[in-house]
Amino acid sequence: MNAPWNNEDLRRAFDADFDALVAFASRSKARVGFAFLRADGQVDLGRPLDARISARMAHVFALAQMRGTEGAAHLVSHGLAALTGPLRAANGSWYAEVVPTSETSATPVPRAVFSQRAQSAMIGAAAAALLAGHEEARALLADLDRDQDQRWWDPRSGSVREEIEAATGAPSPLRRLSTNLDTAQAYLAAWEATGERAWFDRARSILRLVGEIAARCGFALPDLYDEEWRPLPASADQAPVELIRPGDTLPGLGFKAARLIGQVYAILTHMGEKPGPWMIDTATALYERALADGWTDQGVGGIVYTLDPAGEVAAPQRMHWVVCEAASAARVLAEVVDPSRAQNMAVDYARAIAWADSHARAGMGRWIHEVAPDGSVSMRVWEGRPDALTAARMLARGSAPIYLTVTGATARAGAPSPRGRHAA
Repeated sequence: MNAPWNNEDLRRAFDADFDALVAFASRSKARVGFAFLRADGQVDLGRPLDARISARMAHVFALAQMRGTEGAAHLVSHGLAALTGPLRAANGSWYAEVVPTSETSATPVPRAVFSQRAQSAMIGAAAAALLAGHEEARALLADLDRDQDQRWWDPRSGSVREEIEAATGAPSPLRRLSTNLDTAQAYLAAWEATGERAWFDRARSILRLVGEIAARCGFALPDLYDEEWRPLPASADQAPVELIRPGDTLPGLGFKAARLIGQVYAILTHMGEKPGPWMIDTATALYERALADGWTDQGVGGIVYTLDPAGEVAAPQRMHWVVCEAASAARVLAEVVDPSRAQNMAVDYARAIAWADSHARAGMGRWIHEVAPDGSVSMRVWEGRPDALTAARMLARGSAPIYLTVTGATARAGAPSPRGRHAA
């Protein structure tokens, strides 16, 4: 198949955009960790240090280091210092947000919480740093593993909890599918970095649960659930989270789940183990439902953010992470589905990339996080450009084997010959 991800011109363009993205992201370096980056490239020092944002930036710089970007190793070390110091709580867990008081200390924000959403990003960053050669990340990853066992992993459901009040230790009854998908992705990277099978088995368990939920929900995935993994009804007493209301479904989650299930299928096949017979059918159904529900030709086109329980568009914004996930899902699934369907996915990939290039980029390395239906910049969820990881992963995927995560594939490829790239 003449797939677009094998095109050398596109590969060179992606490499250049990745380098520019890293250079722009490096502006987020703050006294402690990496701060919220505004659209103009300035850090917003009026915000607390967000553990998730800081960890995801550290992950980006680990990818850059593995690709040979000069100065990236220092940025990775800087990110690890925040994770091993100011963000740590006395009980051994990690705060979701803190206010730094020095380079080595911080004060938790009022009503502080511990967050699996943040901790999954820390696991991914620590795994990437270890693969990039930062041996100090090994102890951090081991500490994170212990905290997963103690506070986050629920063996009964084979999934992770969402949030814990720092002051009382009270866990939130809310469950989020997005957090569990982020966690599965981080667990796969941790498995590649350490070789410890428990990380992989937990990722597989999460994706098995996602497959069960998908079948019950007609393959249109809500994000918000109760403790028993029942979708919250539209009438639930739960405030919207990032424009996501109880009962809303997200095409972006369908793409991400499809990609991860397809990737685990490829990993199991590569290891000589038999994948679950449900995996390809489920991944394909998730992908096709997300495409059917999400893609629109109205307005600026692209993929809408959420739909209500009746299937009508609820949040029409186009998020950069969604179109990146759509492209990445097409790229992965094209390797494991029937060849006739793979060709269609190659077309889907090219369409997603073309839309992103026209509407989700303000220039080389400057990805617009949120686009309004008329094509203007929207700021209902994302006020700036604090996240570089989703775009970085999509740009770095290339033609690498899909039985490797982007992080693992980048580590295996090693640093290319120097090209004069600089992180800052």
